[in-house]
Amino acid sequence: MSQTGGKVIARALRDIGMTHLFTLSGGHIMEIYEGCADLGVPVIDFRHEQAAGFAAEAAARLTRRIGVCAVTAGPGVMNVVTAVANAWRSQTPMIVIGGQAAQPTLGKGALQEMDHVAVLAPITKWSVRVPSPREIPDYVQRAFEAATSGVMGPVFLECPMDILFDRAGSVVVEMDGRVAPLPVGEREVQQAAELLRQAQRPVLLLGSQILFSPQAPHIKALVEVLSLPTYLNGMARGLLGAEHPLFFLHSRKAALAQADVVILAGVPLDFRLNYGASIAEGAQLIRIDRDAGELQRNRPGAVNAHGDPGDFLQRLAQTFKPPLTAWREWKEQLLAEEQRRQAQIHAEAATSTRPVNPLRLGLEIDKLLTPKSIVIGDGGDIVGSSAYTIRPRGLGQWLDAGPLGTLGAGAPYAIAAKLLFPESDVWVVFGDGAFGLNGMEYDTAVRFNLPFVGVIGNDAAWTQIKRAQLPMYGRAIATDLRLTRYDQMVEALGGWGCFVEDTAELPEALERARASGKPALVNVHIGETEFRKGSISM
Repeated sequence: MSQTGGKVIARALRDIGMTHLFTLSGGHIMEIYEGCADLGVPVIDFRHEQAAGFAAEAAARLTRRIGVCAVTAGPGVMNVVTAVANAWRSQTPMIVIGGQAAQPTLGKGALQEMDHVAVLAPITKWSVRVPSPREIPDYVQRAFEAATSGVMGPVFLECPMDILFDRAGSVVVEMDGRVAPLPVGEREVQQAAELLRQAQRPVLLLGSQILFSPQAPHIKALVEVLSLPTYLNGMARGLLGAEHPLFFLHSRKAALAQADVVILAGVPLDFRLNYGASIAEGAQLIRIDRDAGELQRNRPGAVNAHGDPGDFLQRLAQTFKPPLTAWREWKEQLLAEEQRRQAQIHAEAATSTRPVNPLRLGLEIDKLLTPKSIVIGDGGDIVGSSAYTIRPRGLGQWLDAGPLGTLGAGAPYAIAAKLLFPESDVWVVFGDGAFGLNGMEYDTAVRFNLPFVGVIGNDAAWTQIKRAQLPMYGRAIATDLRLTRYDQMVEALGGWGCFVEDTAELPEALERARASGKPALVNVHIGETEFRKGSISM
């Protein structure tokens, strides 16, 4: 049966894994909404296109498949650019549909006309205009393959109005939504196994690429076979749960400074590892990455394996079986450092009661987490502190914007999480600065009845920057905010809110927020701390 291009694209996107279409309404793309409605695919409309893009990125991470958003032409596409750039840097597969004026009017000054394809090209795997309604299925399939192959990332498909509203004829949509594997070489696995046999102080770092590996459900078991002290980075956080004996959190700096073999499984040597300088100069590096170019960046490895880190770990676990007592003294040494650092954190968390210590805030949230909890970080300084105190309970249950350092993703991520996992409790740790970017998305959460708990660490400042300004310049410029009652804003939008200044009030406030059944915000006045002094990354 003949259908419009908009309905064909909706079916094609559904068939490759789209669960929801995230959007902000626009005339150029409204025929896609009709197609989604006919298919029963929910259309979730946000208050800003950036938020729709963030939600699509979160959907991809949470389902380990593909996220999709559609935005109208001109400012609609320009508003989603930040979310696309974030997906590009975090290597998240998503498809962005952009509207455009009808092709016969292009070049004549049509409403919202601009060259979107050129704008998006540098931050996507593929940026292209769909040329005809009949070619929609082919372009969607190619977009999916581009987004999910090699180094994963976003794709942009521009769909002019005539493509979406014209009849596509009797197009048959047969999509393949499977992610192609990217196996590693056997020689590199054997080389890595030999290095581990000789190692005295080995360390395993798992990074974001683990999340989208076909082996993701089995990575925890593979780590247990290898029995290596393990540190989790980026989207790999939560893989080992909260209390696994191979999970180390606080001793990474000391471990990397003393390690003799370091496995970097999907972990780039970027600013988070001081471009490789955080690792002992004499350490042998085993680098595995979906990006062949990454393997030689900043510091070469003794072993460089191009491919999926999960595939590498599976093959390594089949090849190398450590003895039961492997590296016992090394692990005990790291455990002692873990316990020392943990004691420091708990001691500092107890030092103040009014306003609330940031470390205590994270510890109180962590007490309430369940095996199904999803935790989102959206901020600078407060999220940095929370990373030391909040332990996600499973893989994919921690979301933050990643290495681009983007703010404003918190509420959109939470909305996507609650849509996809309604049985999970969803928590967002906001900085008060970050909340200002997309706090209006509480309206979206209220409209769709998606309860989550937001917790603002409110110190009335852009503290991560202010902390650097004061010793450098003796003054702070453009970093002071007000101790604003954001909780009252959320209440005005139809959510639940409260303001906390005393630590004694905090546990009850968090419990009441979770039990409210509404999108909730606990606005917590936090005090200054020296815990993260000197921690700014630039």
